[in-house]
Amino acid sequence: MTKCSVFQLIDLDRTLFDTSKFVKAVTDEVDRLKPGLGTELDLRFEEAYEKEETFFLLRFLRQHYGNVWFEDLVSIVAEKYGAESFLISGARERLEFAETLSDEKPAWALLTYGDEIDQRMKMRLIGLEDAPVVFTPHPEKGEIMRSWQMPNGRFQLPEVLGGRTVDELVFEDDKLRAFHDLPEHVLGIWIAAPGKTNHAQGIELANSIVPVQNPFETIEILKNRYL
Repeated sequence: MTKCSVFQLIDLDRTLFDTSKFVKAVTDEVDRLKPGLGTELDLRFEEAYEKEETFFLLRFLRQHYGNVWFEDLVSIVAEKYGAESFLISGARERLEFAETLSDEKPAWALLTYGDEIDQRMKMRLIGLEDAPVVFTPHPEKGEIMRSWQMPNGRFQLPEVLGGRTVDELVFEDDKLRAFHDLPEHVLGIWIAAPGKTNHAQGIELANSIVPVQNPFETIEILKNRYL
């Protein structure tokens, strides 16, 4: 039993899904079909990530070459690499642990920003197509959690997440901007890239945001806090 009722919100890209590896696999295949294009797109994608911006690579490919061409490309990539290869190390263990923090289900959900078609495709690729999910139109995700908070500080979850009331939220993401305007009673878990610090990009982390390097560290933090 946990010390209080808690619900976990987990980002998809670079938190559970190995986005960099997937993008590299896709752009390598694009390069094979259209020499030079994949390398250019991979560079644009990584440059945007470094700036905490978003380049919708998959949307670009769909728009320029069509859904059928793109889906065939993803099928080739999935067959070549295997779906499990696109899971962050520790992601399966993280989700298994997530189930133990609440007797009520669902105990966790995905909270993801991005093109819904492509996010659902990534979910299917790693076997999370049936996971509860909330899509947000904004990369800053504090606003959506704040909209669930009641005057007493507790959170009324939307029906898609079970509709119950909980004392606290855990929110796990790889981008600092996602934690903007995070409400009280939310524990932020920042999956920090290697070499990042608590003062990355000139932002000093609030006490409610804990930097970790991988999902295994997240599990240990949550064990100490809730079990």
